[in-house]
Amino acid sequence: MRTKRLLAVGTLAAGLVLVPLAFAQQPRWPQRPAGHPKPKASSNDNPYETDKASGAAPAASAPATATATATAAWPASSTGPVPAPPTEAGDGGKLSPLNPAANEFSDAGPPVSSVDYDRLLADIGSLRARVAAVSDTLFHSRIAVSLETNGDHGRIASLTVSLDDGVVWTSPAQFRAEDATVVYDHAVAPGHHAVTIDVERRDDRNDSFRTAQRSRFVVDVPTDQRLGVDVKLWDDSSMGGDFPGDKKGSYELRVRMRAKAQAIGR
Repeated sequence: MRTKRLLAVGTLAAGLVLVPLAFAQQPRWPQRPAGHPKPKASSNDNPYETDKASGAAPAASAPATATATATAAWPASSTGPVPAPPTEAGDGGKLSPLNPAANEFSDAGPPVSSVDYDRLLADIGSLRARVAAVSDTLFHSRIAVSLETNGDHGRIASLTVSLDDGVVWTSPAQFRAEDATVVYDHAVAPGHHAVTIDVERRDDRNDSFRTAQRSRFVVDVPTDQRLGVDVKLWDDSSMGGDFPGDKKGSYELRVRMRAKAQAIGR
């Protein structure tokens, strides 16, 4: 009887020891098929993680970073290789898209030769002379323009007379007319005409002080009559003599025009 109790206690103790061992045993996972190898852990997931096998952290280098940046800028295509980067200049910089290509340059040919202005002005003068000759034949009405200049220190730098916006007379160098001087006398069509006087003056005491004036007068030439247009130019300016020393001066310019018609032949 006592022997049976000891056997029962021993069996119970052995069962209590085997149960924890059964729960502590590691489970066995199913085997991966032979055609699908187990993927290796990528070292790029965390470059700062210590390698468990070697115990050292992987070294990060500048070329690797540049390669990663280039790969991000130019993603690989699923159907082809990575596209090539843009064309670069010889100095390493990218070419501007505004640079013209070789086939974009103008092919209009050589530039046109410059205009011969001397010959053009000569042709214009010749045409005006022919127009004046024709006017003398066709019309009996005439217009005569006379000039008179006055001024102690004002000198004529340039002076032109225009009729209907066409220059008909240009003053020579050092022109002075202390008395009325006829500079233009030709036949014109009867009716209204515009006489324009353009004058530039300089001060003989200081050439840097200059004036420019343009005066335009509309006149009426009667039929079969001669219209006399008398223009007088005054210059009493004191800028050239007073301003350099006194720091004050004045320009005093006057233009007077008188017109008178009379029968031709008188």
